[in-house]
Amino acid sequence: MLRHYIKTSIRGIKFHPFYSIVSIFGLSVGLASCLLIFSFWSYEKSYDKFHSNSDQIYRVSELKSLENEVISASASTYSRVGEKLRNDFAGAEAVLRIHPLAQNTSIQFEESIFQQDGILGVENGFFDFFDFEFIAGSASNWKNTPQSVILTESLALKLFGKTDPMGKPIIINGAYGAYGADGYEEFKNYTVAGIIQDIPGNTHLEFSALISLNLYSNPDREFSNWGNSLYTYVKLPKNGNQADLDEALGQIATETFPDSGLQFYSLGLEDIHLKSSLLNEFKSNGSEQALYLLAALAVLILVIAGCNYVNFATARAIQRHKEIGLRKIFWARKYQLFEQLFTEAIFVNLIATVLAFLLIALVNPFLFSLTNIDLLHEMIFNLGIGYQLAIIAAAVLFSGLYPAWLVSKSSYQSLSSKSQSQLKIQRPIVVFQFAISIFVIGFTLLISAQLRFMQESNAGLELEKTLVLNGPSVENSEFDLGQRLGSFQSSLKTDSRIKGVSAANFIPGKLISGNAEGYVRRLSVPEEEANNYSFTQIDEDFIPEFKLEILAGRGFNNASSGQETVIINEEASKLLGFESPEDAIGQRIHYRRNSTPEIIGVIKNFHQFSLREAYQPIIFEKGKQPDSYLYLKFNSSSETALLSDLKASWEQAFPGNPFNYFYLDEFYNQQYQQDQNFFQMFQIFSGLAILVASLGFFGLTFFLATTKVKEIGIRKTLGAEFKDVVAILGKGTVPSLLIAGLISIPCIYFLGNSWLQDYAFRIAIGWWVLLLPLILFGLLTLFIIQIQALRSYRANPIDALQEGGNGNLSR
Repeated sequence: MLRHYIKTSIRGIKFHPFYSIVSIFGLSVGLASCLLIFSFWSYEKSYDKFHSNSDQIYRVSELKSLENEVISASASTYSRVGEKLRNDFAGAEAVLRIHPLAQNTSIQFEESIFQQDGILGVENGFFDFFDFEFIAGSASNWKNTPQSVILTESLALKLFGKTDPMGKPIIINGAYGAYGADGYEEFKNYTVAGIIQDIPGNTHLEFSALISLNLYSNPDREFSNWGNSLYTYVKLPKNGNQADLDEALGQIATETFPDSGLQFYSLGLEDIHLKSSLLNEFKSNGSEQALYLLAALAVLILVIAGCNYVNFATARAIQRHKEIGLRKIFWARKYQLFEQLFTEAIFVNLIATVLAFLLIALVNPFLFSLTNIDLLHEMIFNLGIGYQLAIIAAAVLFSGLYPAWLVSKSSYQSLSSKSQSQLKIQRPIVVFQFAISIFVIGFTLLISAQLRFMQESNAGLELEKTLVLNGPSVENSEFDLGQRLGSFQSSLKTDSRIKGVSAANFIPGKLISGNAEGYVRRLSVPEEEANNYSFTQIDEDFIPEFKLEILAGRGFNNASSGQETVIINEEASKLLGFESPEDAIGQRIHYRRNSTPEIIGVIKNFHQFSLREAYQPIIFEKGKQPDSYLYLKFNSSSETALLSDLKASWEQAFPGNPFNYFYLDEFYNQQYQQDQNFFQMFQIFSGLAILVASLGFFGLTFFLATTKVKEIGIRKTLGAEFKDVVAILGKGTVPSLLIAGLISIPCIYFLGNSWLQDYAFRIAIGWWVLLLPLILFGLLTLFIIQIQALRSYRANPIDALQEGGNGNLSR
């Protein structure tokens, strides 16, 4: 019997190729979309779960509020939080603090030297929290080796090549140091005590090397000078309660940081990637909201494809009423008809499944370029066969049950007269498909508009045609690094290809390392009302070169020096309590230890970070010699030759220092890469949803045309024109579109507003975002109707009257 059912299924595909191709294509797209997006879901949900105690580990983050309004949220916090938890919170099994190194860190082995990002200073309990596999060495060896470092496999290969790195001495410039009797002494010499495998992509951490912070005899005293730059993790016992940890954090905020506006909260390690998007994250995290949106879109594509199959299967069943009637005459039972039609659904879905896997294999390389995730590998090895079978089974049940039940329960007479009632059943399905299509068009327009707004908005400073050089970090006893840097800048200014040169100790698009912790305030303001500010150093050329607007006062000049004068931005002026920028000029503030500099200028806010983040309050000092970054405004026509000459000049001026450069606009726009990737993914799957829905509507109008062949033939003989055929086939479409609009437009508005809340600077949802999707999809449906109307109108009316019953439209 099964063999007979399969033969019947093959015969049905052969004799109804249009319905079959549309059904199989739609189901394959729906299955591929579901499998891909749920593979992506599986990967995003797997972050940090490979650590054996991941369910016991929590990270402490901080919120800063002013007048009950949160003004900043940071993934890192102050050292005293970890110190208090370790000493006073009995519910903690262990506490770990991590400190990222600042910019301009270089690493050297013998003659090999290069700039290296991602070096972390960590306490000795790091490997009690996180499970990263050792290739050589061990955690105990690392703990017991003075000034030791652990390298990732790729960094070890880059630094040592095929040489065994274990026990080898290396130099890390710009890392850690301490003040002693002879001033500041930098810790440069380290010993390689271990090699670990490169860290996997599904962790919120990002690093290339780990330095043990057992460098310091009294770490708590040293860490207290580092501001809120430490990441604090707490491991609770198996039966530990997160509520107890949050209660302890509340006490720390009240007792240790009174009247500061600071709050601390914990977040489970497994939740960081999808539920935390704060300042100072190790890397850009995902979005749980975006993940649910993609998952919903995948399910909807599969549902739309299933609806298409339901429509086509019931339409075919009506056209097959003679075959089904004969089966009933020859004693076919209801369950046998049900088995036959359900087997056809299984057969079609199996073909669609095979095509879905082929589609996945074809698009996987492109999706890998967007997500950096091998979704095919994730689907095969991590999604689980159970989930894959569940998705396929859901497609089979949804698409196969209703047509099989409808036909098996119907008599020959009722089945042969169902064409009009079938249209009534199909109409709600069409409205649903219209609503989904209008929604995804609208949401795609919304995402595109927000992304375009972020990329095209003025950042507040000129980023284009700016070459950035990482400052030198390797000192040389033969010359003074500061003097050599000043001479190098002066020589650059004489080059006609360079329009301007400036220097600073920060870079737009990256966290400013300087943080003033709760002591900056006006002279008349008590210390408990002090707030937190970022501070950094710039030279006198930075403000004019980047065309920063001075709202009041003036910029730095050659006479400005040290910490006697400062410039603040507009946000810092407001936070200090000045009603206008002019009111701040000439005022003094408590700043650093025993320092009360005068405010000489207020500049307009610029976006230090992407438009997701609010403006940051920043204080600028006139650095004696800012050396972290050199900014070169250049003429694009001489770019290649300029880079070659710059490298030669650099190597002559700073021997032993690696030459590293990048373009500021490209670096800054990396902040939007995740949003861009999400938009492209959403765009792809939205297009598929619209395509599948459009094919379904095309199939419905095709079915309608076949049922009205004789009517259209008669009307043509009586003088009906093309517009009359359009009216026949388009009957009910406009009401369906309006109902779909009433459903989808409020969804676009409310869900769109919810999605936009993640952005500090965002667009307003205009009328065009709400109405344009309805207009666009209305034009698409009109185009589809006209195609079918043209096909029906061009058919020979005599043939239509003779053969109208078989659904064929001949010329």
